[in-house]
Amino acid sequence: MPQGCYPLYPALASAEPLPAEVDVVIAGAGIMGCATAYHLRQRGLSVLVCDKAGLASQQSTRAWGFVRQQARDPAEVPLMQAAIPLWQGLETELQAPLEWRQGGCLYLAETDQQMADYHAWLQVAAAHGLDTRLLDAREVAALWPALARPAKGGLFTASDGQAEPRRVAPAYAYRARELGARFAEGCGVQGIDRANGAICGVQTERGYVKTRRLLIAAGASSWRLLALLGLDIPQQGIRCTVSRTSPGPAIGAGCFIGHGIGIRQRADGSFNLADEAQADIDLSLGYLRGASWYLPLLREHHRSFRFRLNGAWLHDLRQRLSGDHPALGERDPHVRPEDSRVRAAERALTTAFPALREVRVVESWAGLIDVLPDGIPVLDAAARVPGLLVATGFCGHGFALGPLVGREMARWLDQGQPGLDLSAFRLGRFADGSAGKPYSLF
Repeated sequence: MPQGCYPLYPALASAEPLPAEVDVVIAGAGIMGCATAYHLRQRGLSVLVCDKAGLASQQSTRAWGFVRQQARDPAEVPLMQAAIPLWQGLETELQAPLEWRQGGCLYLAETDQQMADYHAWLQVAAAHGLDTRLLDAREVAALWPALARPAKGGLFTASDGQAEPRRVAPAYAYRARELGARFAEGCGVQGIDRANGAICGVQTERGYVKTRRLLIAAGASSWRLLALLGLDIPQQGIRCTVSRTSPGPAIGAGCFIGHGIGIRQRADGSFNLADEAQADIDLSLGYLRGASWYLPLLREHHRSFRFRLNGAWLHDLRQRLSGDHPALGERDPHVRPEDSRVRAAERALTTAFPALREVRVVESWAGLIDVLPDGIPVLDAAARVPGLLVATGFCGHGFALGPLVGREMARWLDQGQPGLDLSAFRLGRFADGSAGKPYSLF
């Protein structure tokens, strides 16, 4: 976990032996795994959560913290509409300070094309009854008075919110453990056992556990576990850099993207700051996998990322030759922030908000966003592997969906089906060629 990304609670690891059998094994202790474990225990099912590293040690605590419905792929909008009421009551439910507040989300429009794109998205908002509005420059200035240049206008959804990623997954984990869930940190799943095609157990680093239900929610490593079952998804990891600043004067309770930055002001007055919606692709041998899916997207989305030739290929090669179990990969990747993006974002922050000229970056970190080529996750039960459920590929949108996904995965594991229509997120869409183009790549 990067400096400053401390967990809210002590580690869950213990020397106690793993249970011989549980109703459900969850591979991955991020927000999806922890939220699902919590809801499974509420339903009375026994659950073991395994993670090759530690509790919420990767992307779940490295996110921006936006909880937005706005500007998503239309397939995700109903899920986020269902998630917002869960967020509104989550601090009370989990009895934890999650820094939740509902101050809206503004995407600034700096060009006529952006205004046209945002205007087009209003049709999606209207179809789902969202409170999204297209603001003119005067309305933007009134909403964010500290903003130096309100540009041409912006897209604004008042019911969107924010929360602190470093707190949410750990809070779910500790409430789940109070209810009887078991957690095994530093204990990855190495093998998946089947009987007549159906899940019947998993081999972990600390022993064998019988189970008839397995949830793979292992972020950017999920493809490794699916490969054990002969299932292939074109999943990749891209690097996204985020910073935290010193506290500054209050400038707004909402989330903001524009003028080269993405920000939200935290409860202590500091800011989560990023170089807008930008990411880095560290070239390595791993990017040969699934390249045919991603190469056609480069032209349309090339402004969203930058290729880096920085030694990642050599690190990848060393990992491949290390003898580590292929289902695990690198146990706890320490993802390096991109210094040039940190400096650019810090400069852009002062330009966009002159009142923050004394604010400085005090820490930076990066995470691996688990992307899929159509820009939406897999939330599905594999028909050819009874007992298997998959929740992965959230493409940088996953933190906000966490409470809803946890609830729905638990219901699916318990009752055999989710409570919402998740057909757009089928696992088989890549194999049968029905996956569409991404609304946004991440």
